[in-house]
Amino acid sequence: MGRSLYLKTLAIKNFRALTDIDVEFAPGVNVIVGPNAIGKTTVLEAVRLTKALLSARTQSESHQTLISLGAASPHDPRQLIAQGLLQDIGAPLEIRCGFQISPTELEQISTARQRVVTNLVRSRMNVITPADFVSFTSSPAGIAALASAEKEVNAGVDKIVKANRICRMDLKIDFASGRVESQDPMGASFLHYLDQSLPPDLTKFSYFPADRALPRGEQPVQLGFQDASQQLESHNSQPQNKYNRLKNTIFNTIIANENGREVLANEFKTIFGGVLKGRELVGAGVSQFGQLSIQIKDKESGRIFDIDGLSSGEKGLVLTFLLIGRTVDQDGIVLLDEPELHLNPAVCRELIPYLVEKYVTPKRMQIILCSHSPEILAGAFDDEQSSLYHLVSGTLLTRVRRTDREEITEALRLLGTSESEGLLYKATIFVEGEHDIEVLEAGFGGLLRLYKLKDLGGRHQIEKQIRSLQDAEAKGEKLAARYFVFDKDDAPTSLNSTHNVRILQWGRRCLENYLIDIDVITDLLKDGDVSKAAVRSTGEVSKVLKERALTHLDDAIVRETYSALAYPELGKGQSDLAGKSFANAGEALFERIDRLKSCIGELEHDEWIAAFTAKCKQRKQELLPVWDSEWKELCDGKRLFRELQQAFPLKMSLLNFKKRVILRMANQQTDSWRAIESLLKGLISENSA
Repeated sequence: MGRSLYLKTLAIKNFRALTDIDVEFAPGVNVIVGPNAIGKTTVLEAVRLTKALLSARTQSESHQTLISLGAASPHDPRQLIAQGLLQDIGAPLEIRCGFQISPTELEQISTARQRVVTNLVRSRMNVITPADFVSFTSSPAGIAALASAEKEVNAGVDKIVKANRICRMDLKIDFASGRVESQDPMGASFLHYLDQSLPPDLTKFSYFPADRALPRGEQPVQLGFQDASQQLESHNSQPQNKYNRLKNTIFNTIIANENGREVLANEFKTIFGGVLKGRELVGAGVSQFGQLSIQIKDKESGRIFDIDGLSSGEKGLVLTFLLIGRTVDQDGIVLLDEPELHLNPAVCRELIPYLVEKYVTPKRMQIILCSHSPEILAGAFDDEQSSLYHLVSGTLLTRVRRTDREEITEALRLLGTSESEGLLYKATIFVEGEHDIEVLEAGFGGLLRLYKLKDLGGRHQIEKQIRSLQDAEAKGEKLAARYFVFDKDDAPTSLNSTHNVRILQWGRRCLENYLIDIDVITDLLKDGDVSKAAVRSTGEVSKVLKERALTHLDDAIVRETYSALAYPELGKGQSDLAGKSFANAGEALFERIDRLKSCIGELEHDEWIAAFTAKCKQRKQELLPVWDSEWKELCDGKRLFRELQQAFPLKMSLLNFKKRVILRMANQQTDSWRAIESLLKGLISENSA
């Protein structure tokens, strides 16, 4: 790819969730991935803010951008609001951008030095009219100002040449003093000139926010100066207006260009052929009801419908690509936030190749996009003109090299996960029990919002995969963090946590045991919207649940007593049969049968049952005092909730009832809720293991 204008370096300090990051971007497509709410969008907003304050194309761009970011009030835009931007209120905000410009752009700036000088002097004056400007520049003060500005411009051009065509745009905001300043104002002036020299419908820089409020139905279409003003504002200062201008964009293309209909048809053909396949543009005009209409045809069914009939995701994509194709200039920079919103994963898989083929390569654009889509992540890995960046935390935004991409091991395949989850989430947390994912997300959504929760499945097979992962980690292989949450049941695990493969076993039998909160359950069962027959008191609920819980003790004693007899199992283990002939395998199997026969050969029915019963009763006498007081921790919590549903018929599913329980526990900050929270915090703590 030929060198063109692109953002090469970016450093951000004290901007929202970003404490201190420093990254170097590449030409082409740059994809930033990471967990939700970690600060991906803030990276784009930092670039947008710097451009708006130091190189605004319209008079209102600076104020509108500050207002949209919550850093200024619409009622008094001169007053900066630190809380809208800063992480540390006592420190300044700093954003440093280094733009690589092409030799052609450097020549354009150098040739137009006098114009840049004029623009610089005009921007420093309070006068507005051309007559006032002429009057000022004819005065001794004006002549001195022009001479001073010319020296600054010449020095600025020399500085860019010496820096290998790196044009700087560095922003510092000190909220204590209210000062907005730049160490290199000439860099911003040069970039401003490159952008301002374009007509209103073209830009070097365009920001596409994730908030795509797409209008339906009739929208006012304006032409001429009024629309040109709105077009300029939509590039950066009010980027959300892009999504109100779908029909404006289309009809202005038709009217402003002699071959407008052909241009528009080609744009739609490119979009529908590249990503939104199976559609075609029929035409644009006025409907029989006098409304502006863009007609789309579904090729498979032959159905023709207005563009409003597309899904919100499809309309957003159509508009985004139309605007990139029609309004972003050669060598332009596009900031694109979450293009996957409301889109089918199959469409997301095509986005990166499409952007590269249709825009990046022919127009030498740089696109910096933030995403949470595994399909877009995979596309960035597979495309040679794409670079992938992982926002790990507020202090680390790092490039993911292809040589760092770990092969998907058999253990990961069996776990139903991949290394991509390590880039999209802080960690994957595997849980064992039915409903565990939904219950944990309901009760601890804030704590777990940066983590991917997945169903663990069968525990014993998974423990083998955990050991495989920990063995690989011990050998020095780089692993994304994965955490495993086990039920306790009757089998405490022997596994221990390592740095990236951590283990949590519930202190009680399973997660549901923490939900056995008699007060909370009683309050819910008294609600006519929850229970078909409202209960009278906590005593009633406690009595019913405890009676059923104590029956679990009998079942546990039966399993324990029989297991203690240690009868050989005929079907357990096949390692001693490997490689044997039929006759030798038969000999080994008969030895198993013979051992079992020696254990049970002398047993008498009545005697055995009497002895077994006696052992069970003796064991119950030993355990009953403990169970009587600790039944909530020791019983089978999952089974008890099923029995609760039988005893107190519900008007909702058992899952929804459990979610109601955990939500009420969270609101009341009960002891059991805090116990779960403490265990989860210990699991995900940076200092664990």
